[in-house]
Amino acid sequence: MSFGDVEQMFRDFLDEDTQQTVKTAVPSDRPDVFTHVWRSGGSASNRVVERPILTITAWDTSATRAHDRLQECRDAVMNRYGRMPLVRRVEEITGPYWDPDPDTNLPRYSMLIRPTVRAARAPVTTP
Repeated sequence: MSFGDVEQMFRDFLDEDTQQTVKTAVPSDRPDVFTHVWRSGGSASNRVVERPILTITAWDTSATRAHDRLQECRDAVMNRYGRMPLVRRVEEITGPYWDPDPDTNLPRYSMLIRPTVRAARAPVTTP
């Protein structure tokens, strides 16, 4: 059993489900409009289940659009997480909150979620 890259799992899911540009790292040439997901904490409950904490942040050129981008992500992770085979549930830690970028002052909204993620079975190898 091994835990997968939960950041990449949620990035791929949100990128496809919301049709947004989703990154797991803030690009050095940061665009004005994008969504960022990263693991900001959490731990394994046992060898089979982990409960990471993920931060999802949406930037846009207006506060309304940044809010709407994050709400779209919120809707996806709360209602369609079942499309990710190893995700068993998603708990919201904080709903969307105003979080303007301190470097650029661009509008952004953030939220924290705690998914319950099952480890993947290791492939069986024969000698």
